[in-house]
This record gives sequence, C-alpha cells and structure tokens, in this order.
Amino acid sequence: MSFEIIDLIPKEADEELLESYFDYAEILFRETYPTDPLVPRDLHLKLLLVSKTGEIKIRKLARSSETGEIIGRLYLLIITEENTGFKENKHSAEIYISILKEHNNESISQVLLKEAIQEIKQYEYVTTADSCGYMEREWKFWEGLGAKLALEGAQNRLYMKDIDWRMIEEWRQQGHELAEKEHVDLFTFEKCPEEIIKEYSTTYTEIMRLVPFGEFDYIPEPTTPFTSREAEDNFKKTGYEWHTLATREKNGEISGLTEILYSKSRPHKVDQDLTGVKDEYRGRGLGKWLKAEMMVFIKQHFPEIEFIFTGNADMNAPMISINDRMGFKRFLTEKCYTIKFEKLEEQLS
Repeated sequence: MSFEIIDLIPKEADEELLESYFDYAEILFRETYPTDPLVPRDLHLKLLLVSKTGEIKIRKLARSSETGEIIGRLYLLIITEENTGFKENKHSAEIYISILKEHNNESISQVLLKEAIQEIKQYEYVTTADSCGYMEREWKFWEGLGAKLALEGAQNRLYMKDIDWRMIEEWRQQGHELAEKEHVDLFTFEKCPEEIIKEYSTTYTEIMRLVPFGEFDYIPEPTTPFTSREAEDNFKKTGYEWHTLATREKNGEISGLTEILYSKSRPHKVDQDLTGVKDEYRGRGLGKWLKAEMMVFIKQHFPEIEFIFTGNADMNAPMISINDRMGFKRFLTEKCYTIKFEKLEEQLS
C-alpha cells in the first residue's frame, strides 16, 4: 500500500483533516473498547488543543494515497527546560505508534518511527525512547526492535452495580473512628485553596513518587503551584471536573489524597486517578478510608455513571490489594517498553 506522511497540528488543521483523523481514532477506540460510547468529537478536539508548559507534542499521520483515509499515527512527546522534571527526565522521549488493524505492517510503523527519530535528533539530550500500549501488535513491534519490557500494568474497572456498599460503609466507619481518635480531618476541593496549594503540591509530588515505575529511568516531575493551576485550567477548558479528597493530621500535615475526573460529555464513567498516603502515615487504613469516602462522593454526585476506571502497575501491591477488595477487575493489559535511542537507530538501519 502506498501512503504519505502528513503533520497533524490541531490548531491549524482544517475540518476535513480533523474529521478523517477522528474516523481513524474511532476505529481504534472501537477495537479497544467495543462496548463503550465513543468520545464525542468536540471533546476529542478540546483534548488535542490543550497544552502543558515544558512539553512539545508532535503528531504525524500516515494517509492512504488511494483512499485518503488515515491508517496510522505517530504521537511524540519531548520535554523542554520549562518542564519541572527536565533535569531528571530530559533523556526520555515518549513515542506512540498505532496502525489500523487491517493495514498493520512494519513498513508503515517503521516509516513513522523514522519520522520520530528525525524529530528527536533536534534535541541532543534525548537518549531513550519509551512507549506504552494496550494492543498486542504494538507490543510485538517494540519487542521486534529489541526494546525492554519496563513495566506492565492494567486498566481496571469497578461497575457500580457490583460495589459492596456494606464493606464501603465499614471502611468509612473505621476512618471516622481513626479521625476521632487521632484527630484526622477529611477535606475536599475542586480548585485547590490558595492557602494550601504550596503544601499540597509538595505532598502530591511525594505521593506520586511512591508509585512504582518498574525499569523506567523516570522520576515523576515535581508538582508546583504553577503546574497545579495549569492542570486545573486545562481540565476546565476540556470540561472535566477534577475532585480531590485529602486527609490532614493533628500536626497540620496533609497525609493522603485521592482524586477523580468526570466529564458530562462522558457521563457513563469516572476516572480514578492518583490515590496515596505519605510513607510516615501508612498502615492506619487511610487509603481505604479515602477510597470509601470517594465512592460515596461519586454515588451522590454522579448517580448516572456505570463504572469507575483506574490504572495500576502490577507491582503496586498495596493499591492493588485495596482495589481487589473493592471489586475492581482487570479490563485491559498495558505494556510499556524502553530502548536506547542509539540501539533504536541501529535496528532501523
């Protein structure tokens, strides 16, 4: 099959190209999530348009010369000095290549990968390519290049109809007893209060860095008041609600947190994002309490949802234990690969 490579710059793309791209993306979506409602195209466009300081996003498409349909995509992410994690993570570029099943062949993937390499060569500090995916053909592509499996995890789902509310209430009661005994307070927000944003950003960074990242040479970037506010603004632009529950100890320290994302454009689900407790406050049931309180919050505020979605690395035993008891089930397996840029070039040559 003959094809051409074109750039996708969302803010400059005409309607015809965007519609072709959405056609392609929806075919992939249907393959991965066959029973889920499609992402509305207006929401998809908003997600394409948001940007984050310190990130360069490059998108290229493989377009059939015969039919004009989009058959493949490259998404490349490179960080710059403005990124708060630049010093620790500047060596890594994220590369995602997806080809439609009926057009899948190595030639298209390799051409897109060569495009990525040409872009990466402009940034001398990049030495490693990292990629994650849910499709077996993507795993085989990276394995064929000699990439190392760095991390394996899952997308997990908990359907509301399957929740053991009796257990959730027990966890809440245990949390309330702890709160009374040790003077722990629970608080919630959608926009982080200005008076705590510096402390909260530091706590968020500390908890995020407790999450295992396997064989990746990666340290989660520091969260700052600026990056927190930027994230809030981006969620607002896309129409997402970002809700957080957190605990504060008697000494005034924030000790744990859990957060969710919800969009009225996708009313069938809630995304459960980071949940964690600082090292020195673990072993008291705070994680269970936060999860239980968030379940009640979801039930009260979003009664129409069908399921809660979350992701976990397979090596994150403490969180998997809690999620298993709650009833979360593996829905998709995710595999992440890493390969040195030098080796990648040798393989392609």
